[in-house]
Amino acid sequence: MSYPALMDGAPKSLDGRRVIVTGGSSGIGEAIARSCVEAGASVGLLARRVEPLAALADELGAAWRSADVADLTAATTAVQELAEALGGVDGLINNAGRMDLGSPTATNPEVWRAAFEVNVMGLLATTHAAVPYLRRSAHPNLINMSSMSGRRVASVDGGVYASTKFAVHALGDALRMELQPDGIAVTTVSPGFVRTNLADDADDEHRRQWQHSVAERGIDPEVIGEVVRHLLTLPTGVCPVEYALTATAQLPG
Repeated sequence: MSYPALMDGAPKSLDGRRVIVTGGSSGIGEAIARSCVEAGASVGLLARRVEPLAALADELGAAWRSADVADLTAATTAVQELAEALGGVDGLINNAGRMDLGSPTATNPEVWRAAFEVNVMGLLATTHAAVPYLRRSAHPNLINMSSMSGRRVASVDGGVYASTKFAVHALGDALRMELQPDGIAVTTVSPGFVRTNLADDADDEHRRQWQHSVAERGIDPEVIGEVVRHLLTLPTGVCPVEYALTATAQLPG
């Protein structure tokens, strides 16, 4: 399915821009990578699963490194290697994430540890590695993928996932203050339901519930790809603080 570019019609160019996308082998990350390449950017992909990652990178002509962002050393090294391969970094898209669902007290705390290691610590590691390169960019952007759950806890079973996304919002605010003197725009993107495999780490029952919800009330990941491309093409010195979006079907009736 094709989506028209946002704003004034024709897609705006990212010629000469160098963009790293974490969680870049499928779903939202794949859509972002495709959108950026279509706009002329050089893209570096980082993800865990080698086979789909390598296949997508080959199709797009992108650089790639396989790493689990929960492994802080591996994530740092991967971002540094991608930055060197691209000759610098103008945009880091922190998209890697996982969704574990269940009640806070009935679920093994190790599950929650894993969620925080990916959604929060992984984001900190990749950001830490990319910021020295962003500081040397003429058009620096740091975009963190959160969720509408990062502003509101909608259910008991989604509460711990939401808390990781609350943390992403808080880190975005802190990073925006820290990096403002360097001219780095820090934006938090907060989608509602998106049709991806995000809930694959959840147990069977929660995964079925999630798949039903996103099928009925989700948006396609290509929409997020267009959003990120739009954010990257805004004039230097403009910093959207948050971009929240959802399908109209998900809005309260």
